[in-house]
Amino acid sequence: MVGSLPTAAAIAHAGITLPADAVIAIDGPAGSGKSTTARALARRFGLTYIDSGAMYRALTLAARRKDIASEDGDRLAALLAAARLELRDDRRESSVIWDGQDVSSAIRTPEIDRSVSRVSSHASVRAVMVERQRELGRRGSVVMEGRDIGSVVFPLATAKIYLDASLAAREARRHRQFRDGGRTVAPQEVRRELAERDRRDSERAESPLTISPDAIVLDTSDWSLAEQIERAAETCLINPYLDTLLDTDRESAVRALPLNYRIAYACFDQIARFFGLRQIGYNRRSVPAGIILVSNHVHWYDPPIIGATFLRSPLRTLAKEELIHGPLGFLFRLLDIIPIHRKGYDADAFGEARRALQNGSCLFIFPEGTRRPVGRPGPVKNGLGILCQETGADVLPLFIRGTWGLMPGGSPRSPLEVRYGPMVRLHALPILQRQYDRQAINRRIAKLFETIFCELQARCYRDRPETPFEQGLFQRLTRKFAAKDRRLFGPSP
Repeated sequence: MVGSLPTAAAIAHAGITLPADAVIAIDGPAGSGKSTTARALARRFGLTYIDSGAMYRALTLAARRKDIASEDGDRLAALLAAARLELRDDRRESSVIWDGQDVSSAIRTPEIDRSVSRVSSHASVRAVMVERQRELGRRGSVVMEGRDIGSVVFPLATAKIYLDASLAAREARRHRQFRDGGRTVAPQEVRRELAERDRRDSERAESPLTISPDAIVLDTSDWSLAEQIERAAETCLINPYLDTLLDTDRESAVRALPLNYRIAYACFDQIARFFGLRQIGYNRRSVPAGIILVSNHVHWYDPPIIGATFLRSPLRTLAKEELIHGPLGFLFRLLDIIPIHRKGYDADAFGEARRALQNGSCLFIFPEGTRRPVGRPGPVKNGLGILCQETGADVLPLFIRGTWGLMPGGSPRSPLEVRYGPMVRLHALPILQRQYDRQAINRRIAKLFETIFCELQARCYRDRPETPFEQGLFQRLTRKFAAKDRRLFGPSP
């Protein structure tokens, strides 16, 4: 639940350590101390430091040397795709190697500062760079800083930190950085460049600087560097600490099941076993109580397959009203689903869902609002954001694959899998609610979970690659569901 964070003393008393495969994402504006903090956390926790800003700076330098304009996104993306870009964390400033040449010093100049935001704003450039960064993150044990690391690059990060500071504080820090590096830059020029960069980074259409709803915001304006690093290190342990408080005991959850849930879960389990379900995450455990569970949705068989992994009561499902009239409707009626009318906002259904969460029940929803083509999760509708803002509930995401190709014992055409992600806690929600209207926050929450679903899918496909059958389904279903979306939700804005 969104609320006060645990103290450093409580975390220390519990003996919490960072998981071996931890991923730390640090975002924030220029001059907020991201790089210094990330390097310090890497040393403290034994992580690999990845300087995302240096990666874009290296591209910016290479483009200048080849006379490629910072506005030419296609040529920039091609230049990056063909390059060997390496990071070596072997001294105070990470070494940046572009096609075998160390460019670490050459990328730290005011000229590069003025151009890097424009270079990094192109969707084609970011697509290539983000995929490189994600591959590094999937290996685990990394810390990366930038402007969209938590919201775009590492949506499943162990810890997301947004470092903020006043413009005056950031100006002073950047001026000291230039001075220590032997460069003379007027303070007013530093301030102007920072303000302009803030504007460009925040207003760009592709992956703008933003606070991810699940980030912990640290205002470092009045902190010393040592205090900033210490507070950031404590922040990295908050989610691992909160994970230890979750009740996931399977035996006690099963003992508490009333008869109707026992019948329903037993039926779901038999269906899942028959079709060879593979579960990743929460194996032999129960989902925690009092949370929102969210999944992508590709087939009407998804609910019973996913339901086989829950073993929790009370659990309410927010589902289309037609479901209770389907072939498995009797099972869903046993579980007291909350039927929802999908055309427009169903205030009664959302009110009942909100009350269920506030009373300690779990709530399961398909936040896309309807089935989607295989291979393309999203878009997520506003309903998830509405429930998160009204209840502050934590959210557990999962990804389902394979319900279009069901075969007894498992299908090689489309492997049947339910993959759980980590718990998502919307730490930044109170800050966002002071800065933005509810609709804008709904969109941020929706975008976060779209990215999470895509990352879970990518990890699923990494383990068991997408099949030709699934590729064909994507082409066929894309056209089918586009027409269905227009019928249910109206034309896209």
